[in-house]
Amino acid sequence: MVSAAIAYDELSAQDGRIVERVVALAEKHPDRGAFEVAIGRAKGEERGRRIFLELARWPDDTRGSIHDHPTWHYWSRPIVDKSSPPAKLPEDVPEGAAYEAFALNLSVASDPRASASERAVALAWIFHLVGDIHQPLHSVSQVSKRFPEGDRGGSLQFVLDPVAAEPVSLHWYWDDRVSRDGEPELAMERAEDLMRRVPRSQFRLQPFKSATEFSVWARESYQLATTLAYGPDLRASDSAKTAPEQPKRYLDESLQVAEQRLTLAGYRLTEVLRWAFRNER
Repeated sequence: MVSAAIAYDELSAQDGRIVERVVALAEKHPDRGAFEVAIGRAKGEERGRRIFLELARWPDDTRGSIHDHPTWHYWSRPIVDKSSPPAKLPEDVPEGAAYEAFALNLSVASDPRASASERAVALAWIFHLVGDIHQPLHSVSQVSKRFPEGDRGGSLQFVLDPVAAEPVSLHWYWDDRVSRDGEPELAMERAEDLMRRVPRSQFRLQPFKSATEFSVWARESYQLATTLAYGPDLRASDSAKTAPEQPKRYLDESLQVAEQRLTLAGYRLTEVLRWAFRNER
């Protein structure tokens, strides 16, 4: 939702016609109930922004429904816990299909011949996948003696949440490090704050050109997972009951990196949408 709010703010200021096209297509989304709840009584600009936010979260909202694609949320490669390697490397660690899903949905969303409802669903997945793949733990699965088949992107390891002082999976620690509230107003405020502190000029951004760039973003996340998320400062347990606190350096560095990745995802989403609607302005 935060990355979608960043894209909305950028496009509404610089390329309002794309916002209009996205909103018009989203109005034809087949799962109207989720969008009506998210929009509420909002009108005008607020309505458009809330539609952007719901597009980004809808693939999570629809889990378990006919629209669900569980393997689309990640594109994992194994990393070995060098301090406790498995007896032998697994022959197959679930990789996920995020890259294929992104390419497929980008093709549909950018095709003016596709139906509005198909394009709306595809847009929702694009919004969501751009955010997901910038999260380091959507790109890896650690294999070790404890997890010879992989820890499912940190879902099987636990740490103590520094905010709530409760155990959470390592995966959720990273996903929630920057923003953990589903309220649109808070997501919008967080986006504005991040755009001030992590400006677009901090990154060497280029116009989006093809779906293959998704693999570059995944490799960035994989590298961050290797050096930081599963780095030497991590303290984790395979039991929620014994979830440990994290060293201050890990808390500080993970917050800084999570903020950068989330903000970069928003800027890159802007470029993806510009590309998708390049022939419809």
